[in-house]
Amino acid sequence: MATIRFSNRKATTTGFGTQASNQGERLVRKDGSYNVIRSGMPFSSRFNHYHDLITMKWWKFYLLVITFYTSMNILFALIFMAVGMEQIEGDLGLTTAEHFWDAFFFSSQTMTTVGYGRTSPIGFAANLVAAIECLIGLMSFAILTGVLYGRFSRPRAKLASSDQAVIAPFEGGTALMFRIANARSNQLIECEAQLLMSYIDRATNRREFETLTLEYNKISALALSWTVVHPIVGDSPLVGLSLNDLKEMDCEFVCNFKGFDETYSQVVYTRISYNSNEIVWGAKFTPMFHRAQNSAATVLEVDKVGDYELMALPTS
Repeated sequence: MATIRFSNRKATTTGFGTQASNQGERLVRKDGSYNVIRSGMPFSSRFNHYHDLITMKWWKFYLLVITFYTSMNILFALIFMAVGMEQIEGDLGLTTAEHFWDAFFFSSQTMTTVGYGRTSPIGFAANLVAAIECLIGLMSFAILTGVLYGRFSRPRAKLASSDQAVIAPFEGGTALMFRIANARSNQLIECEAQLLMSYIDRATNRREFETLTLEYNKISALALSWTVVHPIVGDSPLVGLSLNDLKEMDCEFVCNFKGFDETYSQVVYTRISYNSNEIVWGAKFTPMFHRAQNSAATVLEVDKVGDYELMALPTS
């Protein structure tokens, strides 16, 4: 059975639990979010509308906006038809379907306060419905504007990271490495990385954490790529372990990244995770940047951040 040598770098304030049998298969998902599903919350606390609208994926956000807009116009079109289309001046429909579409497009003009002029309410009931819809439309678009601004202005690091970490030759020995690059054209400066190793101590069935020493834990700027390196030397907990040992101990390596985003003038954070099945033993990363043809700039090929080649490791 593989064992981890004693280290004075054990991490005890990670925010994760130590009971191995009570946790999922990994601590951090590949998208950088914590692999936690919350339950037992009061029904009213399960929905945080602003947070959900800010953090949901863009396609879901657009789908929600289109669904809400269409549904509201269908609802008010039906209300206008129930009030009576004779109270809508300019309605040229002859069939029920034509009346519906006239009411639907009149509703969309009312909600957006466009008002092209061909159709307009002439009865008290129709004017009352139109007034209510105008209020709902103004409030809805005010909220939508604020949410859109919040989504666009939310500072968030977008890193391209290698799909696998590698055990590679390093200064006559070996090292655990993975590579990251800025996936945006903005500037990240004063970048820091902290690497944690999580593993299960089979003797106690507890999940333990080690802070791994890095070759560099801070760089001035993430202008090109950064290969984060943990040398497997000295008192490294990886000394003497094989890939099978890492799998037996259900190892996971979590990198906490922090950097200052010049665009937002704020510090941004993200996380990267590699489990034992995402480690390539005996490989090194291949170059991902080169000089441009006119020699005026450096070309960074972000899609090659995970490219590596297999190679033999030095024998001790």
